[in-house]
Amino acid sequence: MNGRFAKKGDSRVFLAVLQLLLISACGSTDAKKVGATDNRPNIIWIIAEDLSPDLGCYGNRTVQTPNLDDLAGHGTRYTHAFATAPACSPSRTALITGYYQTGIGAHHMRYPDSLRPSLPTGLVPMHVQLKKGGYQTANIKTSDYGNGKTDWLFDYDPDTYGMSRWEELRSDRPFFARIALGLTHRVFGKDTLNPVAPDQVELPPYYPDHPIARQDWAGYLESVQLLDGQVHGILADLRERDLLENTLVFFFSDHGRPMSRGKNYLYESGLKIPLIIGTFDQKVKEEFLTDQRKDDRLISLIDLTATTLSLAGIDTRNLQGTPFLSRPESEQRQFVYGAVDRVGEIFFKSRSVRNRRFKYIRNFNHGFSVNSSATAYRRANHPIYHLLDILNGQGKLDEHQLRLVRPMEPEEFYDLENDPYELHNLINSTEWSGALTELRYELNLWMDGIDDKGMLEDSPEVIAAFKAYGVASQESRAEAIDRLRKEVETGLEQNEP
Repeated sequence: MNGRFAKKGDSRVFLAVLQLLLISACGSTDAKKVGATDNRPNIIWIIAEDLSPDLGCYGNRTVQTPNLDDLAGHGTRYTHAFATAPACSPSRTALITGYYQTGIGAHHMRYPDSLRPSLPTGLVPMHVQLKKGGYQTANIKTSDYGNGKTDWLFDYDPDTYGMSRWEELRSDRPFFARIALGLTHRVFGKDTLNPVAPDQVELPPYYPDHPIARQDWAGYLESVQLLDGQVHGILADLRERDLLENTLVFFFSDHGRPMSRGKNYLYESGLKIPLIIGTFDQKVKEEFLTDQRKDDRLISLIDLTATTLSLAGIDTRNLQGTPFLSRPESEQRQFVYGAVDRVGEIFFKSRSVRNRRFKYIRNFNHGFSVNSSATAYRRANHPIYHLLDILNGQGKLDEHQLRLVRPMEPEEFYDLENDPYELHNLINSTEWSGALTELRYELNLWMDGIDDKGMLEDSPEVIAAFKAYGVASQESRAEAIDRLRKEVETGLEQNEP
């Protein structure tokens, strides 16, 4: 597989063969023999939630992230890393399996437990493969960090990691540890020691430049700073326990920032994530990392899965991602793909493909705007939703902001080199028709190659479950929605010129 896909036709036969190969791969003896001389690296995943590359080392001058900046200084910062979905559960599902969530039928956010699908025969979560390959596996949970969140969209046993504390790890075998951090998920924490001044915030041009939007964005950046403090605690614990020797640390997010037109949407603000790989062991750095502090290659999160398994000596040829630490420049990925389907009561059904310069989005469902497709949860927690809605009613939105309240278009095409905020849809432009044709073809090829289950009709049970969720969510959050609406109205009155 590895980023290229079968042509139209035999996708079901292809998947059947693939499953047989997976069964063999999971029991593979390719991994190095376990024992006192096992020198495979320890691997740590630090997984943030809802975080775009809004860090100091990525050029944000408003936020203070010294610990993540230092980790980047001891490794590589990837500038073009992307999730496969702009919502946590679908993204995490692809990450833990190494397969696009839409290809394995686990793509809606989120199923009731009774309707969660099983994984295809022979496909097992990545940490299970690592355990079979001789690695200790831990889902770290402490009082200071690590909430243990897995949140996968298939039927699974949450106890398959087996370990949850650093002290459980033995010194005679390599380990894989994941740490889930939730600070950048709403509701934001407050950094009382280093508050972010709202007037210093740089808002995207598709938001109204208003104190309400600035305050919300400042709250997000303060949560990023608190997250950085948690990273400090993690690294300090590792040093104290002598666990940084022979260890690679991966820091990344499950998808983009929790803002309107960010999380849940296939724009850069929903899919583009920070990815840092660092080590404080010079020998490990020389063996696995280059001296290149910044890497501009296209990376998908499923490549991270393949990379981790490859570091452990496990065969990754049947995965849909490719190990990128060992990938020659001539074999770099040419495209990254994204998908979003049901998110709570909203049914998006959108797909995207991006190359180095251009992004193409196809919205199969588009009878709503970015703002009107906010879930009840968003309306209860996102002041910018109400700000856009109220200012639109007053005729006070500019051309770029109006795009968030107008119906989404069936197709979108952006020149990211000249339009990084994706403000100008070039779908009808003749200048770049060749690039558009290529991406349309590539998206079709990808969807067919992975046998995209999101193109199938949902069962009556799934449709009924998500409809019921929407009704219950609206009822349970009605007071919170009304309260936030009134707060925004008051804020608008107080800031009238």
